[in-house]
Amino acid sequence: MDLKAFNLESQTKAYSSPGCRICKAPFGESLVVKEMMFGFRDEFKYQQCSLCGCLQIAELPVNISKYYPPYYYSFTANTAVLKRQSYFKRLFGYFRLKKLFKTNRPVLKYLKPVKIAFSDKILEIGCGKGQQICNLFNIGFENIEGVDKFIPEEIDHGFGVKIMKKDLVELQPNQYDLIIMNHVLEHMDQQQEVLKNCRSLLKEQGCLMIAIPVIAEAFNIYKANWVQLDAPRHFFLHTVKSMSILAQQTGFEIRNTYFDSASFQFWASELYQRDIPLFSIENDYQAYPFEKIFSEEEIETFEMRSRQLNEKEMGDTVVFYLYKSS
Repeated sequence: MDLKAFNLESQTKAYSSPGCRICKAPFGESLVVKEMMFGFRDEFKYQQCSLCGCLQIAELPVNISKYYPPYYYSFTANTAVLKRQSYFKRLFGYFRLKKLFKTNRPVLKYLKPVKIAFSDKILEIGCGKGQQICNLFNIGFENIEGVDKFIPEEIDHGFGVKIMKKDLVELQPNQYDLIIMNHVLEHMDQQQEVLKNCRSLLKEQGCLMIAIPVIAEAFNIYKANWVQLDAPRHFFLHTVKSMSILAQQTGFEIRNTYFDSASFQFWASELYQRDIPLFSIENDYQAYPFEKIFSEEEIETFEMRSRQLNEKEMGDTVVFYLYKSS
C-alpha cells in the first residue's frame, strides 16, 4: 500500500470524539511515543480505552508524509522482479508448482483456515506494488487482484494479475471469496467505514483476513518503546477484544485467529529502549545490525519466548478471520 499517499488525505483531520473511537468508552491511560523507525524522535500522544483496551493516536499529524520517506519498506518492491516471477511461474508449469508450493510456502499456513481454492477470487487491499498478490499467483492461485487507490497508475504484472487504482466503493459488490488486509488496517483512521466496505465486496461465505499488531505481553513489558506502536504511522493498536467489537459493529464475526508474533517484538523494542532506531542515515537506512548487540543465545531466547506467547495466544501480531454474521 502507498501509505504515504494514503495518509496525506488525512492530514487536516482532527478527532472530535472525547472517547474511544471503537467502543465510545472513556480513555484511561495515555502515553507519549517517539518515532523511532527512522530516528526522528518526534513525540506523539496515544490514549488507551478503559474498556476495550484499544490504543489510539490522539491527533493525526499534520505532516504525516514526513514519516513515509522514499526508503519506507512498502515503497521498495521491484516490479520488474515481480513480473519475472509471474513469468517463471507459468514457464515451469502450472500443476507442478501447485504441488511444489502446496506444502512449503509459508503464506499457505495463513490461508489454511480459510480453505480457499486455487480458482477462488482473491482481493488484496492496500497492496502497493503487489508483492503478495504476485506470490499468491506464483503459488498457483488463478484469480488474483489488488487495489490501492494511491498508486500513481494501474500496474499490470501480466497473466491477469493487476493492481487497480480505485477506491473500495468503486468495486462491484459480492464478488470476492477472500479479501486480504496485511498490516494495513492499523494505518487507517476510518476503521468502521473500511470494514463495512469490505463486507459489501465479499460473497456470502467469503472471508476477510486481517493481519495487525495487537496490544499484548510485549506492550506490557516495553510500553512506549514497544516497536509495534510505530508512531505516528499506526493510528490504532487493537486488542483482541476491540477487534471483536469492531467486527460486530460492521456485520462480521471472528471465527479464527492465528498468533504469529516473532522475535522482532523483543529485539527491536530493546533497540528502542537503547535509543537506537531501526533505520538511520548513519546506517545508510538499512536495518540495524542487531546481531552486533545481542548474542546468539539472546536471539534464540527471543525466538523461544515468541513461540511460547503465540501458543498462549499472547503474541503481538494476529491474523483475524472474519465472516459475515447471520
